[in-house]
Amino acid sequence: MPSSKMTHTLVPLDRCRASEQEVSPGLWLCRRSFIAYCGAALATEAMVHASSVFAQDSATDFDDFLALANETARNLLDDATAEGQDRYLRTVSAHASGLVDVPLPETWRDSGQSDGPGTFIGVNPGGVGFVVLHWRMEPGSRILPHAHTYGNVVTIGLEGAVRVRNYEVVGERDYLSDRDMVVRRSVDQLLGPGDTNLVSLERNYVHGFDATAEGGRGLDITSRLLPRPDHGVPYLELGEELDAGASEQRYRARWRRQ
Repeated sequence: MPSSKMTHTLVPLDRCRASEQEVSPGLWLCRRSFIAYCGAALATEAMVHASSVFAQDSATDFDDFLALANETARNLLDDATAEGQDRYLRTVSAHASGLVDVPLPETWRDSGQSDGPGTFIGVNPGGVGFVVLHWRMEPGSRILPHAHTYGNVVTIGLEGAVRVRNYEVVGERDYLSDRDMVVRRSVDQLLGPGDTNLVSLERNYVHGFDATAEGGRGLDITSRLLPRPDHGVPYLELGEELDAGASEQRYRARWRRQ
């Protein structure tokens, strides 16, 4: 059953450390209960940003949401700069914040992004420049951390709860490399009904999901900005944690492909 709405805070990500149907921030829309690494000094700045974002219309009906999101895509999606993506993602997120009734897909299939059973994906009617992916995770299931290399994503929680972690590469990104690298965890979030997680091509571009004991269900609004690359989806293989206890969690890691 959907939980009651919790207080939300909008935090600038650069200050906060804490397939195959083309299925595969900036700012972070988060609940105050997130496991995050944000200081109280961000509160005033966050409220200024939040006041402009949440002045946007929100929708509770899926058709109304599509209408608002389509208009947003027409107006904002062409700006692929980091700031342009932030603006687009925040606006779509605001439109989706009130969604409570989303139709289920006609069919479900295995997500293909898990190391075990229990993760499923379907498609809802989409719109101008984006695809609406409907996902479902059984209790305890997992979607492996993977990079988005040609499109951005607004993930929306609809039911239950899943833990979402986002990562960014420290230094230059090379998705074709098999060498060790260092990544930092940029978001560690419990995503429940009405919560969103934002992935752009420049911020939080790796995300992975772990379902809680109640499982979870939600949407990914995915928008392609670049041609689809020839390589497959880069999955992130995490190694040892570096500088444990530091304010920013960093890990040794490498790319691998399913």
